[in-house]
Amino acid sequence: LKFILVVLLLSLLSSSGFSQCLVYDGQGNAVNNPTWVSCSGGTYTVYIQGPVALGLITIDWGDGSPNTVVNGLVPPAFVSHIYAATIANYNVVITDATNGCTVNGLVVMEEPVNASIQIPIGGVTQTCAPDDLIFANSSTDVSSNTTFTWNFGDGSPILTFDSSNAGQIITHTYLQGTVNCVTQVTLTAENFCSFGNPIIASFNPVQIYDIDDAQITASNVLLCYPDTLVHFDNTTAKNCVPQGNTAQRFEYWNFGDYWGVGNDSIIDWVPFDPPAKPGYDIAFPGIGTYTIMMADSNQCGADTAFITVQIVDQPIAGLVSALDSVCSGDPVLFTNTSTG
Repeated sequence: LKFILVVLLLSLLSSSGFSQCLVYDGQGNAVNNPTWVSCSGGTYTVYIQGPVALGLITIDWGDGSPNTVVNGLVPPAFVSHIYAATIANYNVVITDATNGCTVNGLVVMEEPVNASIQIPIGGVTQTCAPDDLIFANSSTDVSSNTTFTWNFGDGSPILTFDSSNAGQIITHTYLQGTVNCVTQVTLTAENFCSFGNPIIASFNPVQIYDIDDAQITASNVLLCYPDTLVHFDNTTAKNCVPQGNTAQRFEYWNFGDYWGVGNDSIIDWVPFDPPAKPGYDIAFPGIGTYTIMMADSNQCGADTAFITVQIVDQPIAGLVSALDSVCSGDPVLFTNTSTG
């Protein structure tokens, strides 16, 4: 019985102490922690009204103005307060001495944030990876409640910042193989006045180039002597040409030291495509294995390719028998003596 009485007493205290300590928020919901949001940029009037009667209340408006004391606030009565036009947050504390409860509210005065990206003076939007690019957060109407997220369009983690990122310059490193020639950078901004619909700013194109993929094509990589002539072409896959990576290419060939002259046979760096090259015909000195190297360069650097050519003896068929005469039905052992 004593336990039941304690439970009933606690229930009554909870009902009288907390259920009555409610006021309407800016959306008309009766809550203990209301939020009022103004997005007009002008003055803002907050109305304090509860769904049930409040007792002796003291209201601290949070803006430095004198507290308001009301001895009993019975619906539909209300208390109002005008906040001056500014961008700020104010903590409102309503203390109900009669019912022993407190309401902690928040007044938000701001405007919808506008996301914006700019390239700082001296910044570029085209580079060879790996390299750093810089971007400026030029968003406006930023309040202390604003959250920013940056997406650099290369698969790297999205970065999140608070309102202090406004006006800042952010540096991002683009690595090789993370961008297919062109991407865009996006900046998302959100505050209370976005009401769940963030504002997104984008900057494009951001052009990230790389070295070419050097490739050699040979007319043959396996020949039978005395056929020793091979034609070589530079069939490099050039990086991002349709997207603007049109800087002059150069090629370099090393056909090796296979002719007994004491040094490698080299075609030093020459412009390539343009002008179109007919390729190179190379006659190797004889049977053997030959490795050819070709390097291709663009504005981002050089890439190297190798190809190996083998020249072998012509096959000569040969067959011997263990016996030069046999009787019908006797077994004969034959041996393949072919070469090449």
